[in-house]
Amino acid sequence: MTGVGDYDPILTDLCERMLVTVIGNAGFWGQRLYLVGGLVPRYLCDPIPDEAPAHVGSRDVDLAVVLMVDDPSSKSYETLAKNLLDAGFVQAPLDEDPDFRWRKDAGGHSLILEFICDTDEVPAGRNFKPRSGSGSRFQAFNVRGAHLVSLDHELVKIKAERLDDGGVAVAEVQVAGLLPFIVLKVFAFVDRHHSKDAYDMVWTLANHPSGAEGAGRAMAASPVVGDPLCIEALTVLRDRFAEAGNDAPVAYSTFLGVAGGRELSARLRVEAVETVRVALEAFDRARESAR
Repeated sequence: MTGVGDYDPILTDLCERMLVTVIGNAGFWGQRLYLVGGLVPRYLCDPIPDEAPAHVGSRDVDLAVVLMVDDPSSKSYETLAKNLLDAGFVQAPLDEDPDFRWRKDAGGHSLILEFICDTDEVPAGRNFKPRSGSGSRFQAFNVRGAHLVSLDHELVKIKAERLDDGGVAVAEVQVAGLLPFIVLKVFAFVDRHHSKDAYDMVWTLANHPSGAEGAGRAMAASPVVGDPLCIEALTVLRDRFAEAGNDAPVAYSTFLGVAGGRELSARLRVEAVETVRVALEAFDRARESAR
């Protein structure tokens, strides 16, 4: 079980630099890529309250970029792959790497870039190869709800030094909106039960610029709020955080309080439950008033 001590701000900075490099090299794909995963909270919750702890960022520079795969016949996937290769990325270089993973060595670390999509062509949890039989190896991991970020996202300007010694650059990145982010994190937690997913959800709701209540109102105002996957995910969120002894609050406390003892663990579990409760009650009120 990983914890807060397993996350390094140096790796998070490298992750941000990698993002700026990838978007800078993506060409027209820059309008078709959406950021999800460990970097999202720092952009959705900016600025955070003065008293709030900074988000831990991404361990092992685990960066997921949502790829909206909607034209399997297009040769543009080969173009995207070539752009990545030109930027020094290598597709699945290790035996244990799935084909939707790319790596680039930088700063003494092997940085990870992963592509996900949402398609009916293959079952959820399987790899999708848009140009199967064409010679292209480009693939993306099929994830339920990934399409939601194309309908609800924020355009964020990110300034960072490129990884190729190309100097400082500014990239316009399409970052998953709050509700799609929570939906994807809920499903990820159910599927793999990583404590970091529970932490990401609670931290993001708690440190929204308008607090947990504001987070609830923001989710209620999302253009995808009526999507069946959003309804399903929020139902699961209510259930998993309903009581302090449930798995999601325990995962949150485990992530933050590995060496903190029973008292800290109990306090963190209650903190998680209360944060989600406040956000969802504000969500319910906003939805009711909109009817």
